Amino acid sequence: MAEDYQALLEENRQLKEQVSQLQEDFKLLEANFDNMSEGYQESLLLYDKLEETYHELEETNKQLEIARRRAEEASQMKTNFIQQISHEIRTPLNILNGFTQILTTPGMELDAATQQEVTKGIDDNTCRITSLVNKMLELADANSSTELERTDDVPAVQVAAQAADESGITMAQHLTFDMDMGEGTDVAMLHTNLQQATRALSLLLDNARKFTKPAEAAVGAGAEVKQGQVMLRLLMQDAMLAFAVEDNGIGVPTEEAEHIFDEFVQLDEYYDGTGIGLTVARSIARRLGGDIVLDTAYTGGARFVMTLPKD
Repeated sequence: MAEDYQALLEENRQLKEQVSQLQEDFKLLEANFDNMSEGYQESLLLYDKLEETYHELEETNKQLEIARRRAEEASQMKTNFIQQISHEIRTPLNILNGFTQILTTPGMELDAATQQEVTKGIDDNTCRITSLVNKMLELADANSSTELERTDDVPAVQVAAQAADESGITMAQHLTFDMDMGEGTDVAMLHTNLQQATRALSLLLDNARKFTKPAEAAVGAGAEVKQGQVMLRLLMQDAMLAFAVEDNGIGVPTEEAEHIFDEFVQLDEYYDGTGIGLTVARSIARRLGGDIVLDTAYTGGARFVMTLPKD
């Protein structure tokens, strides 16, 4: 019995040792598991950070690609602008040179009609060059956010009439021009800058005049020439007065509604122009407290709307 008792004590001692060892092993295993869990959590955090960094890098690469394409487009537009300006200036200069040779040719006698034609040609082409120079000077201020001084209280119809005369649209042979006065606009007054407001609207009318005339390439190919039509509408819009210039010309694709106002943009290279008229016009309108937008709902050609505050 004593031996059995001793054996049981020994077995009990061994079992206690085993339990103690198992407890130590469990604690060690538990500690290792906690370390593994922490390491796993750290790995997850590192992975999330890596994934976030990858997406940021991917987005940066996309932005760089967009910037690269825009830089290339800007460079090409500037090149096209320089070429177009050279053409735009060279043409009237050549005409003036021709008239000068006529006038300075010894013994050349001109009848009254020819003299009048030459004088008109010199005047028209001088004005054309002056207009180009003025546009380039205005372009320098196109990105300015400085408000223009508004000290003139003038009838809205005066702005419309002066802009029509300044643009030369009333004298264009290839189109019919009309003006429509919306309700109340015939007596509406504007607190604005008369010279600048007139300039912005005249640029819109000049744009309509150019793009209702068929391109030289189309005319040369025997395309049917349709009569151009331009309408200037005056509309009351709460605190604003709107000048809407509608034409039946080549129009502007909807996706180009904002791009068309960027510097040097010309959607059709077969038309004369510098690609800065709309840029300057919008800049002026915004600096007068208004805006110019393309009405994309209009499908008969193009419809540009300039709004100016009445007060």
